Amino acid sequence: MKSNKNTSFIIIAGALVLGVFIYVAAYNMIPKNRESNSYYVKVGETMSAKIDAIEIEGNTLTITTLGDAKEYCVKSTRTTPENNNLCWKSIENNTANIQIYSYKQYFIWIKDTNGNISSPMRIDANKEKK
Repeated sequence: MKSNKNTSFIIIAGALVLGVFIYVAAYNMIPKNRESNSYYVKVGETMSAKIDAIEIEGNTLTITTLGDAKEYCVKSTRTTPENNNLCWKSIENNTANIQIYSYKQYFIWIKDTNGNISSPMRIDANKEKK
């Protein structure tokens, strides 16, 4: 009888350890909803402009756009700005330079000539800083 109890204990303990191992492995393999550091901005089908590149050098954020980007907005909150918000600044020659603070998170929007506003893109000045 003692052998059956030990065998049962070993089987149950082994199954428990195997279950924990599978859980930990699956947890680490499943992608998390982390922000991407890519420069892709989701835009609507009617959006005729996009962000081509973003560079951070020192305390200057440089945005390069493609298409007919008219204005940009950079804020530290994720709330999409209205068309008449004071944060909107002109984009000259598809480029904009913005002074930023290190170790701060920013959200960037662009607006095309038709007034369409892109989805926000998050930039972490600490991670992106060169």
